[in-house]
Amino acid sequence: MYVAACAENDAERSAEAARWVSPEALSFGVNELACRAVLALARERGTSPQNVARSLLGLPAA
Repeated sequence: MYVAACAENDAERSAEAARWVSPEALSFGVNELACRAVLALARERGTSPQNVARSLLGLPAA
């Protein structure tokens, strides 16, 4: 919920979700979601996770 609220610029929902868990758990959850999303996009695009991450961050290809 936190990540979805942040993506939709919904400060109220993201603040609510952040109150549900500790900052450490929230950080772990966001990191885990990011890793899974990058892996899923890499599989979908037929490329490496590194290429997907660089593309999402607007960095040049390695």
